Amino acid sequence: MPAAASRSRSFLARLGSVPADPGEAQEFLQRRLAAVLGFAGTLYALVWIANAAVNAAFYPDFAPGRVTSLRSLVHGLSSLVMIAAWSLFRRQRHLSLVTLLSADALSCVVVGLALGAVVALGHTERRPEMVAFLVLTQFLVLRAAIVPSTARRSVALGVLASIPILAATWYLQSLPQRPAYLPSPVGVLVTAMLWAVMTLATTGMVSFIIYGLHERVRAAMRLGQYSLEEKLGEGGMGVVYRARHALLRRPTAVKLLRSDNAGEAAITRFAREVQITARLSHPNIVSVYDFGRSTDGRFYYAMEYLDGIDLERVVRGDGPLHPGRVRMILTQAADALAEAHEAGLIHRDIKPANMILCERPRRTDTVKLVDFGLVKDTTTSSTALSDVFSLKGTPYYLSPESITSPDDLDGGADLYALGAVGYFLLTGCVVFDGPSVVEVCAGHMYKTPEPPSERCEQPIPARLEAVILRCLAKKRSDRPASAAELLEALRGCDDTPVWTVDDSRRWWKERAPAVRTATSRAPDSSGEASRGLVIDPGDRS
Repeated sequence: MPAAASRSRSFLARLGSVPADPGEAQEFLQRRLAAVLGFAGTLYALVWIANAAVNAAFYPDFAPGRVTSLRSLVHGLSSLVMIAAWSLFRRQRHLSLVTLLSADALSCVVVGLALGAVVALGHTERRPEMVAFLVLTQFLVLRAAIVPSTARRSVALGVLASIPILAATWYLQSLPQRPAYLPSPVGVLVTAMLWAVMTLATTGMVSFIIYGLHERVRAAMRLGQYSLEEKLGEGGMGVVYRARHALLRRPTAVKLLRSDNAGEAAITRFAREVQITARLSHPNIVSVYDFGRSTDGRFYYAMEYLDGIDLERVVRGDGPLHPGRVRMILTQAADALAEAHEAGLIHRDIKPANMILCERPRRTDTVKLVDFGLVKDTTTSSTALSDVFSLKGTPYYLSPESITSPDDLDGGADLYALGAVGYFLLTGCVVFDGPSVVEVCAGHMYKTPEPPSERCEQPIPARLEAVILRCLAKKRSDRPASAAELLEALRGCDDTPVWTVDDSRRWWKERAPAVRTATSRAPDSSGEASRGLVIDPGDRS
């Protein structure tokens, strides 16, 4: 991590910024500063306008003098400066931490200077510094309540804002025509300093309390040795966060069991997902590091953090894949399934969204299978959990037997789903589509798939097409007998153009950023693959 980023993370943590991720914390700080400036500027502008309206309505003979006009000008300009700063913060995204902290300090100084000017122009009034400190207290308390800041920083900024008011107060006492009703100069200054101390104490207390709440939030976001950072996704069983280990400093993904899904059966199935995934050590299957329980009793497990793009988003954002790339992806996935099936595990939820494409320094385009929440363990005689069929997602990758007899599945269901994934990667279309679950499922059970070569413009190698269509056979006996056999069939597709390492590196450099941006901004980055087609028979345990 660069030194500047490390310093930013450390400083934002001391501020009490939420969330803990540096980038998000800076955006959070920027939004809060904008809120303070916009609210205060608008409020003071309204007071300025209201004061002029009151004078016009109730004091028709009132004629503002030079001093009054100057004070009104200072009031109006300070309001406009804060509103302009709010507008800038709203339009400019991702301002640097130095800019944000400077703007925070500058806003306090500007308010202090404006109030000091008003005090210096108020020699005809009784104790104008009292009103100035009242307004300053309102602004500093508003800032302390909204902007994440330690009590020390809030007090320091309060001192900077108080100095112009104290200086203006001393200036008034040094005037030769000092009003007779004022006490001694020293007495006035001491009283003003007491008001400043009260203002600083109030501001510091507010920041201390708010900072303490932020600390409690961060503490709640710590699970054992892991500190949660950015939320990555959410499913039926749990929520996934990017996290960081306190000692190893290794990027990690943590899956936390949802609080509304913390029944005994859900906890058992959650623990089972962890134990089953941890049994697999294939390089194309996500690795599990740890399993534990949070301070509030919620279960979680830590796994390998995958800084990649799922295949659903790759195709939706960049179109059909090169045949050589599809063959390479399917080969890796088939190899991973071969290990899982040999261990007696049927994934049952193979789909593009559960296959993450990652860039590795020496091996680009590495595929990782994730989400073993629906896995079936054929090595145990217990059916209470392994035979539960509760699929919240899409039916586009379900084998015929997954629809008709979901309790009686073998590895052939995964091979069918992997063939449907290959079909989608080559064509950008699902095998069978329709406006309802019934029509899609009917296609899987009764219709013959249209060859990929007839549904896309790019040429499809004959052998690769034949392997995919074989995986999509209705009868299990017509598909490859095992994932290992499918792996050999894919390796035998020697008519498929090679997707080279240079091709992969070029794609990650030139196309991947646009895919990430396009799919992250889309309202539903999964596209038509999630168009209201949901199967949720419930918990049949």
